[in-house]
Amino acid sequence: MDTGEALRLLNEWWLSGRVKKELAKEFRRDIFTEALRLVGKYRQAVILTGLRRVGKSTIMYQMIDELLKMGIRAQNIVYFTMDYERPDIVTILDTCQMITGVNWKTEGMYVFLDEIQKLRNWGEQIKMLYDAFPNLHFVLSGSASLQLERMAMDDLVGRHFMIEVPVLSLTEYFSLKRGIDVKNVKLYEGEISLEIDHYTGKPFPELVSIDDQRMINEYLRESVVSRIIGLDLTAEFNDADVNLLNSMVEIFFSEPGMILNVDSLSRTLARRKQEVERHIYMLEFSKLIRIVKNYRPSKLSESRKLRKVYPYDISLALAYRPSLERGKVLETLMISRLNISRYWREGDKEVDGLVGDGRDIIPVEVKSSENFRDARSLEYLLNKFNLKKGMLIYNGKRVNEGKIAAINVKDVLLYGLKGELGV
Repeated sequence: MDTGEALRLLNEWWLSGRVKKELAKEFRRDIFTEALRLVGKYRQAVILTGLRRVGKSTIMYQMIDELLKMGIRAQNIVYFTMDYERPDIVTILDTCQMITGVNWKTEGMYVFLDEIQKLRNWGEQIKMLYDAFPNLHFVLSGSASLQLERMAMDDLVGRHFMIEVPVLSLTEYFSLKRGIDVKNVKLYEGEISLEIDHYTGKPFPELVSIDDQRMINEYLRESVVSRIIGLDLTAEFNDADVNLLNSMVEIFFSEPGMILNVDSLSRTLARRKQEVERHIYMLEFSKLIRIVKNYRPSKLSESRKLRKVYPYDISLALAYRPSLERGKVLETLMISRLNISRYWREGDKEVDGLVGDGRDIIPVEVKSSENFRDARSLEYLLNKFNLKKGMLIYNGKRVNEGKIAAINVKDVLLYGLKGELGV
């Protein structure tokens, strides 16, 4: 299929003046509003990044739908995905001009490019077009967040906004499942809370209405994990070894939060240490795993030693190991929802995560118990480094005592940490 034929098929609104409902789904995620606001208010390119199947393409179609409703001419909006062929961006725009008659060099154009990380040197191309043609507005998406962030920092400094599209929040999950636009969470708090266990294992838009656990597991393993490994990583890295990647996923998903011992791992897998490190990077690159580094407050540094590995989302691990320990499930869930990248460990004492920076660092401990007193490591860290506050996330009641604020897992999922301890 040539570029012209692909453009005609992908941009049906050039003729119809609207986006199909199947593409621009009625349910709008919270992140959609922010993305649309940035496109409407600023010149900078908007880059949507996130795990496969979280709905990045849907958000792009919804943005196109809104632009059409705002009166933007249909032929001045172009969408293209790099999933199948990868012409350079000028070729896409020139071909678009031949089909629609719109002069992209002088007229206002909204350019949506999906799976942009698959196009070589995309950052350089966007930079050149952004600087030379102020009439162009770019919205880009991709699943390889490390590559997108690196290239954006190299080529698009000051020229882009990076938006992480996460898996569904608990409230989004409930809204999509019930077909309710939840504007006041407190009104539905009890009903939403009943969905936590179901939500934890399937926080993806296409899984919300599916209850068959076998189908859920198959979707996560095949449509998410296997496609990332077999398609995305092999396309991006010439040295990607599918068997090695699958073996590492099995190991990491079986024990969320394991200490990353590359020497031991290389012996277990019978692979060279450098090869194992390289494939760990690939899994992090693709958002299948999350590396949490050991923070050393006394040295103001993050150590490469004692790094921990988590599934990027707990649902991925549950698709492989449904019987995971409850404590590990909650810990991984909170690491993901709070986007934690650092933890603290010293001897036999350990705190699951740190949020904030500098003197405003807040240590966070996650427990599956209902015992407020079950936070000895948290108390030790607070006292040793004279930190202002710490947080215990657990299954008990909300408590504020001394330097520790305890909050129920349910409340974190419903309300996040906004307003908690000044976060």
